[in-house]
Amino acid sequence: MSNLMLHCGAIPQSYDQLRSMNSIHYAPLSPTHKPVAHFRIVDMFKQSLKKHTQYSVVDEEYGVSGKKGTECFGAISLRKHGDNNSEYEIFFGFRHSNSMKYSLRGGLADKFFICDNMAFHIENEMAGTKHTSNINTTAQSRIDDLCQGILPMDISLHQRNERFRQVILSYKDADHLLMELMRKKALQKTRINLVDDEWRKPSFKYDTNGISLLDLKHAFTHVAKGQFYGDQIKRSQIMHKVFDAFAGA
Repeated sequence: MSNLMLHCGAIPQSYDQLRSMNSIHYAPLSPTHKPVAHFRIVDMFKQSLKKHTQYSVVDEEYGVSGKKGTECFGAISLRKHGDNNSEYEIFFGFRHSNSMKYSLRGGLADKFFICDNMAFHIENEMAGTKHTSNINTTAQSRIDDLCQGILPMDISLHQRNERFRQVILSYKDADHLLMELMRKKALQKTRINLVDDEWRKPSFKYDTNGISLLDLKHAFTHVAKGQFYGDQIKRSQIMHKVFDAFAGA
């Protein structure tokens, strides 16, 4: 298992470990609260992938947090026949809480192999699902909707990364984008210098020219490691919007 779960602030767990978790992690908190075991949420994603897509699960990582393990984050890595991208993979990322901390949410994302940097795409996110009496049917339906639209989404994801790779940035361009990320609340003021430093002197050797928009994305997602999962989703979504606007998408 990679460091991805640790980047998300969760304790790594295998699927079998999720299955063996004590039922206390999905104990109801009110008469209308209908929590679901974490492994059953995973099963919903796998069932939908098998039914609605040409994708296979090639790896899966999970992590739990909370005193009773009530919060779960999952990353299900996907591979489509004929897709041999050597730089990054796409995966379903989801968050699930049985403590009413947040609703079930999931979306399509990319993860670069060399650094475990990850970024989510807002147009690929499913609607939130609350833990009420219809949680099972509603969640499965929304996961199915997400899976059925995955093909055009993954093409868009690949095209976006390639477009970012082709956009060459000057130091002035990078400064402008960092300030715009801060104004849009994608980047905290205290992290501007961290992202700038990472862009100028990256921690990893990427297959890029070193001064592209994709390199700035790498720097942004590298600095974001370890932040709360929900914040990472929101901030990476805004980041993509800002970068798309700059690239003329």
